[in-house]
Amino acid sequence: MIRQVKVSILGQEYTIHTRADKEYVEKVAKHVASKCQEAKDSLRSSSLVTIAILAALNIANDYLQMKEAYEHLLAKIESKHEKLATLIP
Repeated sequence: MIRQVKVSILGQEYTIHTRADKEYVEKVAKHVASKCQEAKDSLRSSSLVTIAILAALNIANDYLQMKEAYEHLLAKIESKHEKLATLIP
């Protein structure tokens, strides 16, 4: 079922059409709002486009760093799994 969830980011209201739980959408919007506020606080410009682009870049950077760490962890687990498999007859 598609539902509408209203969220606010930097004083702007947005209606999200989604199948996701309302609480999840609100959590995502809160994260985006936080990143937008951080970007706004670090800029002299108050252009919403500039703030949104900087926030998106920061979110993408966080995501890529976490993805890399996750892939590194998976590689370590696989390596340890292979070592353990050789020890078990």
